Amino acid sequence: MNVLDPGTQHSVDGRMSPDIQAAFHIFAAHWRKVNREWQYPAHTHPMFEINIVLQGSQRMTVGGQSYLQHSGEILFIRPGVQHSSLGSDSGEDMSYYCLHFDIDDLVLRRSLLTMDTVSLSGDTPELAAIRSSLDAIISSTILPDASDAQRGRLVALNASLQFFAALSGWVLAALPSPARSTLPGVTEKTVALANAIEGLLQESVFTAAAEGSRAGSIEDIAARLGYSPNHCNRAFRQIYGLPPRQYLSGLIIRHAKLLLLDNSLSVESIAYQLGYRDVSHFSKQFKRWTGLPPMGYRQLAEEPGKTNEGAPLPRLGGGPQ
Repeated sequence: MNVLDPGTQHSVDGRMSPDIQAAFHIFAAHWRKVNREWQYPAHTHPMFEINIVLQGSQRMTVGGQSYLQHSGEILFIRPGVQHSSLGSDSGEDMSYYCLHFDIDDLVLRRSLLTMDTVSLSGDTPELAAIRSSLDAIISSTILPDASDAQRGRLVALNASLQFFAALSGWVLAALPSPARSTLPGVTEKTVALANAIEGLLQESVFTAAAEGSRAGSIEDIAARLGYSPNHCNRAFRQIYGLPPRQYLSGLIIRHAKLLLLDNSLSVESIAYQLGYRDVSHFSKQFKRWTGLPPMGYRQLAEEPGKTNEGAPLPRLGGGPQ
């Protein structure tokens, strides 16, 4: 006989909210003031970029299109899109703020990949929220609280959470009803396959943690679904913009971080739960992903105001880039 959850007994109606686990990574974010000679050559990178002019005007080329940014105007650049800056358009000094970001929530990531808007201009509530969150991030960069490192980091984190909430609102406002389910030129079959791979990757991490085994490889998942590993890799990257192995690394490292917050668990037991038989191998992998050894991350979590001098702060996002 199945034992009911006590909360469901005598219930008349109810709904479950979806479980949410998401990690984000903001990096290489910087404020810069440049003179009229400054330019930046054409380049691409595997992350999203936000670029906002704070003073003066800037001429940028994104995906072969030319854009003139005035003070306060924002450009949104998707991964893999070539872009460059021709510098100040007015011949005077110009200041701007640029941040790169990534997120391992595949629903939001996929939605952002479908957004073909580059210039974020107008007076909609969604764009106002993005600008407000950027103002908060920029303020925490230009005017950091040097007297209280813990407070300064929390201020930056709060502003960053506002930024990702604003991005989600922008995506929601842009989605038609019913929501657009595919990228241009992508079939529903490819979407379904990518979704199935994502679900099995998630399942493999939780199963591995429960059984002390290694998470499933893309080869295992491809065999289970009846496709070749190459086909699964292509489908996943086409829909979500990153390889499944990188996504799996992000899931594992996120789970490792959560386990390290439990002081009752030793690093050895955590390594075992994640399927590592060699704790030194786990420690090396963790340090390669986050810039800190497992015990260093645990100590940082306990005393966030203290860091080893010169040691990078742990990544907020997934596995190795």
